[in-house]
Amino acid sequence: MEERRGALRRGLAALALAAPLASACACDLAGARRLDGSAVSLAYRTIPAPIPLGEHFALEIAVCPRGAAAAPAAPRADAWMPEHRHGMNYRPDMRELDRGRYRSDGWLFHMPGRWEFVFEAAGERLTDRVDVE
Repeated sequence: MEERRGALRRGLAALALAAPLASACACDLAGARRLDGSAVSLAYRTIPAPIPLGEHFALEIAVCPRGAAAAPAAPRADAWMPEHRHGMNYRPDMRELDRGRYRSDGWLFHMPGRWEFVFEAAGERLTDRVDVE
């Protein structure tokens, strides 16, 4: 009986150690900027980095539920220049790479200055400002 308890304890300890790995989120993108909302975390990185002025670039995006929230559907993404009150001249596409990971192509910042990425996921709006020279 004691041998079974020991095996059970070792099994539970292994599960406790593996749980963080199993719940590891796709939001752990190397070199990514992370935005945390109440229901989701979103990470993104540009390809290439830094963002080239007047040239197309892509985003790699990861969206992860927080807490007990359900896995969100594909995010929506856009960008605009708050000071100039206009957005991009292009509409990027979004495709799923893997569960919770996406690639968005067709981005182009046509003028220098402060741009704001706007992401919508799980009913939340997450924004991040970047300066492009």
